[in-house]
Amino acid sequence: MNSLLTKQQEKLRGKKVSDMTILEITAWIEACDKMENWVKGNKARRSWTQSRHEAENELIKREKK
Repeated sequence: MNSLLTKQQEKLRGKKVSDMTILEITAWIEACDKMENWVKGNKARRSWTQSRHEAENELIKREKK
C-alpha cells in the first residue's frame, strides 16, 4: 500500500507532536488530513483524526505563549 505522504511527512511518523517544530506540526496536520481521507478503515481514520486534533491543540498552545 503506497502512502500519499511526502518524505518530510513520513519522517514525522512516530515522532511526538510535543517534540515537533511549528513547521513540522503544520506539515503533520496536512499529512493527517490526507491520510484521514485516504485510509479505508474506521479505526485507522479515527487514529489520523485524533493525531490531527492533538497537533492542532499543540499549535494553539504554542501560539498562546
